[in-house]
Amino acid sequence: MAGHSYGITSDPLTQFSVVFSAIIHDLDHPGVPNAQLVKENTHNAQIFKKSVAEQNSVELAWAMLMDKEYEALRACIYHSEDDLKRFRQLVVNTVMATDIVDKELQDLRKARWETAFAETPVRNANLSSDDCKATI
Repeated sequence: MAGHSYGITSDPLTQFSVVFSAIIHDLDHPGVPNAQLVKENTHNAQIFKKSVAEQNSVELAWAMLMDKEYEALRACIYHSEDDLKRFRQLVVNTVMATDIVDKELQDLRKARWETAFAETPVRNANLSSDDCKATI
């Protein structure tokens, strides 16, 4: 199975990050496209500039998860600082992938896909994510 899933199905942290992301990806979504939020110059649009609803969802859910009330849950999710960083990166990337309209993010996803599934390894791929506040 790992040959067809690229090891994703054998990594519990990745599995949980996908489930967590699915749960939070529309948290506090205002029900209008990001372009409309930017056009109306909403508070969140002023903060995030792009992928406004997605970044807001990540920020709110992350703040909630970091609350003392969820300390036991966090202890189950990750066991080290590296796990925490990887979990956050997985959640951010997964939720940001739900913004299917943003051209730059489409190009970034395409580049990541090509890097991940290239027949020969790609070294030093430049995959930055400018203007994405909900990142590590």
